[in-house]
Amino acid sequence: MSFIKEQTWLKAAEDLVKTDKAFLQYLKDINISVLRHLIDSDVLDKSQIQMRQLLQMNGRFHALWICTEDKCKHLQKLMNQGRILSSHDVFPVSHMETIKELYMQYFSSFTNVVVIGGFDYISKKTSNYWKENMGSLRNFLKSAETSESSVSISLFRILHECFREQINQYTFILTLLSKDFHQIADNELNESLRGLMDLKIYISQVLDEAALTRDLWKSLGTKLTEILCTPERRLREDSKNIPISLSERFGHSRILLCDDILIHIQGSDIHCYDLTTLWIEVITKDNMDTCRNILKVITPEDQLTFYTQQPHHQAVWHWKISQAIRQCLVKSRDFPLWGKGSNGQSPENPPAHRFATYTFKNEGKFKNAVYEGDWNQGKPHGKGTMKWEDGRNYSGDFESGLEHGFGVLLVRLLDAGYDCYKCHWSHGKKQRYGICEYRNKTVYRGYFKDDLRHGFGILETCRGESNSFRYVGNWMNDKRHGYGVMESTESGELYIGMWQDDQREGRGIVITQSGLCYEGIFQQNKLTGKGILLSEDNSLYEGEFMEDLQLKGKGKITFPDGISIEGTFSNTFGNGMQVQGVMKTTTDSDVADEVANLQLGVHGLPVLERWPCIFDPYVEYLHSGSSDAMEEAYLGFHLESGRSLRNKSSERLASPSDHSCVSCSRKPKESHMKNSDFLKDLRQQQSLEQLQQYLEKSLQSSLHPLGKLLQTQILVFQVTYSGIGANKHLLSMAQNEVKYYAEKTTELIMDYVPQLFHQNYEYGESRIEMNICSLVLNMILPAFYPELSMLYMLYHDKDNALYWRGILHLDLLSEIKLLEFLDVQRHLWPLKDLHLTSNQRYSLVHDQCFISAIECVQKISTTAEPCKKLETLFHTMGEIEKTVSMILKRDYKLPMDDLLPLLIYVVSRARIQHLGAELHFIRDMMDLGLEGGITDFLLTAFESCYQHIQKQEIRQGRFMGFI
Repeated sequence: MSFIKEQTWLKAAEDLVKTDKAFLQYLKDINISVLRHLIDSDVLDKSQIQMRQLLQMNGRFHALWICTEDKCKHLQKLMNQGRILSSHDVFPVSHMETIKELYMQYFSSFTNVVVIGGFDYISKKTSNYWKENMGSLRNFLKSAETSESSVSISLFRILHECFREQINQYTFILTLLSKDFHQIADNELNESLRGLMDLKIYISQVLDEAALTRDLWKSLGTKLTEILCTPERRLREDSKNIPISLSERFGHSRILLCDDILIHIQGSDIHCYDLTTLWIEVITKDNMDTCRNILKVITPEDQLTFYTQQPHHQAVWHWKISQAIRQCLVKSRDFPLWGKGSNGQSPENPPAHRFATYTFKNEGKFKNAVYEGDWNQGKPHGKGTMKWEDGRNYSGDFESGLEHGFGVLLVRLLDAGYDCYKCHWSHGKKQRYGICEYRNKTVYRGYFKDDLRHGFGILETCRGESNSFRYVGNWMNDKRHGYGVMESTESGELYIGMWQDDQREGRGIVITQSGLCYEGIFQQNKLTGKGILLSEDNSLYEGEFMEDLQLKGKGKITFPDGISIEGTFSNTFGNGMQVQGVMKTTTDSDVADEVANLQLGVHGLPVLERWPCIFDPYVEYLHSGSSDAMEEAYLGFHLESGRSLRNKSSERLASPSDHSCVSCSRKPKESHMKNSDFLKDLRQQQSLEQLQQYLEKSLQSSLHPLGKLLQTQILVFQVTYSGIGANKHLLSMAQNEVKYYAEKTTELIMDYVPQLFHQNYEYGESRIEMNICSLVLNMILPAFYPELSMLYMLYHDKDNALYWRGILHLDLLSEIKLLEFLDVQRHLWPLKDLHLTSNQRYSLVHDQCFISAIECVQKISTTAEPCKKLETLFHTMGEIEKTVSMILKRDYKLPMDDLLPLLIYVVSRARIQHLGAELHFIRDMMDLGLEGGITDFLLTAFESCYQHIQKQEIRQGRFMGFI
C-alpha cells in the first residue's frame, strides 16, 4: 500500500509539472505578444484610468506567473532527487490559500478593466497594429469563431481563459488523486479540491458580475456613468430586474445596489448611500397594510421606506442589501460571491453596532462634519471623532447621535489658537465635571450644566503670567455667582465673599498685599454703605464708604493706642482724610487689643453659606449608587488622568499648547481599591476601630470619593488662607471652616454607619462618648495644618514675643538657680544628691534636669492632630512624675502647687518657639467631650506656664540676684 501511494503522488507530480510548464510557456507567449506591446505602446496614454487598471493587472499577471514558476521548479527538483513525495510537496494541496489569493487578485484587476470598458478602449487605440498582427492573436484562441471576434473580445478571452483552464487542470489532477485515495482519509487533499471548485465558481461569478456592471454603465449614459462608475464598483441588483421603489407607485425611480453604495435615481437627481452607514429592517405585515411589502432603510440623516410588489422580492432585496452591507463593513467579498461559502454556513447579517465614517450633509448641528467612530442604528453611538469644517474637533463618547459621556472638544479660533474642553457631556451638552483650557491661557476646572459653568469651579490663569488671577467658588449660568474667592496679582488683592452676575455683590472681605483689610457690603464690585477698614498698624475705621474706599459719612476710627475719633469723615483713608467729630484721647489697652485681634467674616459670612457647592457633587454621587463609571463625571479627574487625556487628544487632534491646572500641593498616598469596594465596605464597619481604619484609608486615597472631597477642601482652604490670605484677622473664619468640613464629611457617612454614632470609648482613665465628627476632624486637620498654624502664629504673635523674651532670660539661669527661682521644692530636685561645699557656687552646676520630660514636650510641634498633641502633654506630665517618683523612691502624684513650677521649668528648657499658637490650637480644635476633665486640667496647667513665662519680671530679667 505504501508503494502504491508513493507512485500515485509521483504520477500526480509529473502531471502537475507538465501542466505548469505548458501554462508558463503560454503566459510567456502572452506577455511577449500581447501585454508587452500594450504596456510599451506609444498610442496609449498611461494616465488614463483604463491604462492604470491595465498596469495593475499586468503586475498581478506577473506575480501569478512568478509564483507558479517557483513552485514548478521546486517540484521538479524534488522529483529529480528521487524523494518520496507527499501532499506537502504538491503545490495545489499545500498552498491552496496562496493559489486562491493570487487568482482572486488577478481576476479582481482583470474585471476592473472589463467594467470600465478597458478592452474596448485599448482595441480602438491599437487597431492599426492588430490589423497587421491579427494572426498573433488567433494563435492563442482555440475556438473556430476567432476570425469573427473583434480585437476587444480576443484580448478579453486571451487574458482570462488560460487561467480558468489552469484551474480546471489542477482540479482534474486532484480529482484523480482523490479517487486513488478514496480509502484513505486525506483532509488536506479534500480541502484543496473544495477550494479549487469554489475558485472556479468565484471566477465565473466575478466575470458575470463585471459584464452586468459594464452593461449598466453603458445604459445609464455618459453623465451618470462619469458620476457613478469606478473600476472597483460592482452591480449587485437592479430594480429593473427585481422591482422595488421608494414610492408606492412603481416606475418613477430606479434603485441600484452596488457592493459599496445604494443608488437612488429619479430623473436627473441621484442619491448615493454608503453601505457602511445603512441599517435595514423588514416591516412585518402585523404592523402595516397586508398588501404592501416594506423594507425600512436607516441612514444617518434619513429613513427610507422601500416598497415591493411581491413578498419574495422583498426577501431578495433584504438579503442582498444585508450581505452587501456586511461585506462592505469587513472590506472583503464572500468566497464564492453568492450562496453559501466553502464552509457550508450561511453568512451572518450585518451588525447593528459598527465602526464607520460619514459626512453629514443636512442642516443641523453636524452639517458638513465628518464623523468617524462607532454607530448603532444610524446614530453615532460609542467612541468616535467628529470634525467640523471650521476646525472644531470632538473626540469622545456618543449616545443616540449626540455627545454623551466623556469627550474632548477643540474649538479653533480666528487667530489659529484653540479652546480645549475636556468635559463630561449629556445629550450633546457639557454636564457635570470638566476641564476647559482657553486660548487666552486661562483654565477652568469645575462643573457644568447645559453647556454653562454651573456649580463649584476654578478659573485661573497660568502661573507666571502677567495680570494672573484665580477664582475659586460657585458659578451659575456661566457667571460667578454665590460664595467665591478671587486672588489677583494685578490689583494685589484677595477678595473673599459673595458674587452675582460676575461681580462682587453682597457681603465681602478684601485683603491687600500691604496688609489692608476691609469688610462690608459690595455693589457692582465697589464697597459702599457701612463697613470696616483695618490697616496693618491695627488702625480701625467703622462707618460708611463710597467707591474706591472713599470715607464719606458717619464713622469711627480707633488708633493702635486706643485713641478714637467719632464723627463725619470725608476723602480717602490715610490720604488727607478730613473729619468733624469728637476725639477720645484716653488710651485703652483693652480696646487696642480688641482691635488688633478683630476677626473678619464671622458674622457677615456664615460658614454654612460658604462652601456647600463643593459637597453637592459628592452627595449626588453617593446617592446615585457610586458607580465607578460615573466617578469622574461627579467627582472630577485625577490630576494625572487629566494630563494623560490632554496628551491623548493632542496625539489625535491638532491641539494648542498644554496648560497645567491648579492642583493640591499635598498629594495623598494612592490607593488602588475601587470606589465600589470602598463604599460597599463602609456599611460593614462594626466598630469604631474599624471605622477609623476605613476613614484613614479613604481620606488618604485621591481616588476615593472622600479622598477627592478632602483634596477639594484643601484646595479652597489654600486659596483662601495662604499667600495674601495668611492674615490673623481670618483665623476664626479658618477655624470654623475646618470644623464645617469635618461636620459635612461626617454627614456623608452617617447614613452608612448609624450604629456607630454615640458609642463610648476609652481616653486615658476616662470613658467618654465618641464624637465621630471629632474623629474626622483629627484625621483631616493635618491637611490644613500649615495654613492654620500660620494664622495661629500671626494671631498670637504679640504674646509669643513676650513669651520668647522670657524664655531667653530664663535660659541665662543654671539648672539649680532656675529651680530656686521657680520655687521648686528641694526634695524634688534631681540634683539633690550633689554634695556641695560652702565654697562651691550653685551657678557652676549646669546638669540639665528632667531631660525625658523636656524631650517629650518638644514633640508637640511634630504632629498636627490635637489628640496627639494632648497625648504629648500627658506623656510629659507622666515623665515628670516618673522622675520625681525615682527621686523619692516611691509612687508620687504631684499636687498642682508642685506640678506647675516643674512644668514651667520643663517648658522653659524645651524652648518651643510658638507654644502659645500650639496651645490655642489644641484648645480650639480638641474634642468638646474632653472639656472639664483631666485633659482640660492639664491643658490649663500648660497655659498657665505659658502665661507665667510672659510675666514682666521674667521677660525683663528681674532675677539678677539668682545668677
